[in-house]
Amino acid sequence: ELKAPLEEYVNKRYPGLVKVVRNQKREGLIRARIEGWKAATGHVTGFFDAHVEFTAGWAEPVLSRIQENRRRVILPSIDNIKQDNFEVQRYENSAHGYSWELWCMYISPPKDWWDAGDPSLPIRYVA
Repeated sequence: ELKAPLEEYVNKRYPGLVKVVRNQKREGLIRARIEGWKAATGHVTGFFDAHVEFTAGWAEPVLSRIQENRRRVILPSIDNIKQDNFEVQRYENSAHGYSWELWCMYISPPKDWWDAGDPSLPIRYVA
Protein backbone atom coordinates (compact mmCIF):
# COMPACT_ATOMS: atom_id res chain seq x y z
CA GLU A 1 0.00 0.00 0.00
CA LEU A 2 3.01 2.33 0.36
CA LYS A 3 4.39 1.67 -3.11
CA ALA A 4 2.85 4.51 -5.16
CA PRO A 5 2.64 7.13 -2.36
CA LEU A 6 6.29 6.55 -1.40
CA GLU A 7 7.52 6.83 -4.98
CA GLU A 8 5.45 10.00 -5.52
CA TYR A 9 6.82 11.56 -2.33
CA VAL A 10 10.44 10.71 -3.18
CA ASN A 11 10.14 11.89 -6.79
CA LYS A 12 8.53 15.17 -5.71
CA ARG A 13 10.83 15.88 -2.78
CA TYR A 14 14.14 14.61 -4.22
CA PRO A 15 13.82 14.59 -8.04
CA GLY A 16 16.78 12.84 -9.65
CA LEU A 17 18.57 12.49 -6.30
CA VAL A 18 16.93 9.52 -4.55
CA LYS A 19 15.78 6.25 -6.15
CA VAL A 20 13.38 3.72 -4.73
CA VAL A 21 14.74 0.26 -5.61
CA ARG A 22 12.48 -2.74 -5.14
CA ASN A 23 13.34 -6.43 -5.25
CA GLN A 24 10.99 -8.83 -7.04
CA LYS A 25 10.47 -10.77 -3.80
CA ARG A 26 11.33 -10.41 -0.12
CA GLU A 27 15.04 -11.08 0.25
CA GLY A 28 16.08 -9.59 3.57
CA LEU A 29 18.05 -6.55 4.67
CA ILE A 30 21.50 -7.41 3.32
CA ARG A 31 20.34 -8.45 -0.16
CA ALA A 32 18.19 -5.32 -0.33
CA ARG A 33 21.24 -3.20 0.50
CA ILE A 34 23.32 -5.00 -2.12
CA GLU A 35 20.67 -4.31 -4.78
CA GLY A 36 20.54 -0.67 -3.69
CA TRP A 37 24.32 -0.45 -3.93
CA LYS A 38 24.23 -1.95 -7.45
CA ALA A 39 21.68 0.69 -8.53
CA ALA A 40 23.59 3.60 -6.95
CA THR A 41 25.25 6.05 -9.32
CA GLY A 42 26.81 8.55 -6.91
CA HIS A 43 30.40 8.79 -5.72
CA VAL A 44 29.48 7.80 -2.15
CA THR A 45 26.95 5.20 -1.04
CA GLY A 46 25.39 5.26 2.42
CA PHE A 47 23.22 2.74 4.21
CA PHE A 48 21.00 3.98 7.01
CA ASP A 49 18.61 2.02 9.18
CA ALA A 50 15.04 3.25 9.63
CA HIS A 51 15.63 4.33 13.24
CA VAL A 52 18.53 6.67 12.38
CA GLU A 53 18.06 10.41 12.99
CA PHE A 54 20.47 12.94 11.49
CA THR A 55 21.56 16.17 13.14
CA ALA A 56 22.46 19.34 11.26
CA GLY A 57 25.94 19.21 9.74
CA TRP A 58 26.34 15.43 9.93
CA ALA A 59 27.34 14.96 6.27
CA GLU A 60 30.29 17.34 5.98
CA PRO A 61 32.74 15.54 8.32
CA VAL A 62 31.69 12.16 6.93
CA LEU A 63 32.26 13.19 3.32
CA SER A 64 35.52 14.94 4.25
CA ARG A 65 36.92 11.74 5.78
CA ILE A 66 35.84 9.70 2.76
CA GLN A 67 37.45 12.25 0.43
CA GLU A 68 40.74 11.88 2.36
CA ASN A 69 40.65 8.09 1.94
CA ARG A 70 37.91 6.45 -0.14
CA ARG A 71 38.58 3.07 1.49
CA ARG A 72 37.35 4.26 4.88
CA VAL A 73 34.31 2.75 6.46
CA ILE A 74 32.43 5.47 8.32
CA LEU A 75 30.33 4.56 11.34
CA PRO A 76 28.16 6.95 13.31
CA SER A 77 28.45 8.28 16.79
CA ILE A 78 25.40 6.75 18.43
CA ASP A 79 23.39 8.84 20.87
CA ASN A 80 20.04 8.15 22.48
CA ILE A 81 16.87 10.15 21.86
CA LYS A 82 14.61 9.92 24.90
CA GLN A 83 11.16 8.76 23.86
CA ASP A 84 9.21 10.88 26.34
CA ASN A 85 10.70 14.30 25.49
CA PHE A 86 12.99 13.75 22.43
CA GLU A 87 15.99 15.05 24.36
CA VAL A 88 19.29 13.89 22.88
CA GLN A 89 21.38 12.01 25.43
CA ARG A 90 24.99 11.98 24.24
CA TYR A 91 26.98 8.80 24.64
CA GLU A 92 30.75 8.68 24.81
CA ASN A 93 32.36 8.19 21.40
CA SER A 94 33.52 4.68 20.69
CA ALA A 95 34.82 2.43 17.96
CA HIS A 96 32.73 -0.48 16.76
CA GLY A 97 34.26 -3.93 16.94
CA TYR A 98 33.34 -7.57 17.19
CA SER A 99 34.21 -10.29 19.67
CA TRP A 100 35.25 -13.77 18.55
CA GLU A 101 31.63 -14.78 19.12
CA LEU A 102 30.65 -11.98 16.64
CA TRP A 103 28.94 -9.83 19.26
CA CYS A 104 29.10 -6.12 18.44
CA MET A 105 31.21 -4.24 20.98
CA TYR A 106 31.78 -0.55 21.60
CA ILE A 107 35.44 0.09 22.34
CA SER A 108 36.89 3.27 23.80
CA PRO A 109 39.37 4.90 21.40
CA PRO A 110 43.06 5.15 22.38
CA LYS A 111 44.32 8.08 24.47
CA ASP A 112 46.00 9.86 21.54
CA TRP A 113 42.64 10.05 19.73
CA TRP A 114 40.99 11.67 22.76
CA ASP A 115 43.95 14.04 23.18
CA ALA A 116 43.56 15.31 19.59
CA GLY A 117 40.21 16.85 20.57
CA ASP A 118 38.46 16.27 17.22
CA PRO A 119 35.65 13.68 17.38
CA SER A 120 35.51 13.47 13.58
CA LEU A 121 39.08 12.14 13.32
CA PRO A 122 39.29 8.54 12.11
CA ILE A 123 40.21 5.81 14.57
CA ARG A 124 42.69 3.67 12.67
CA TYR A 125 42.88 0.89 15.20
CA VAL A 126 41.98 0.12 18.76
CA ALA A 127 44.49 -1.82 20.83
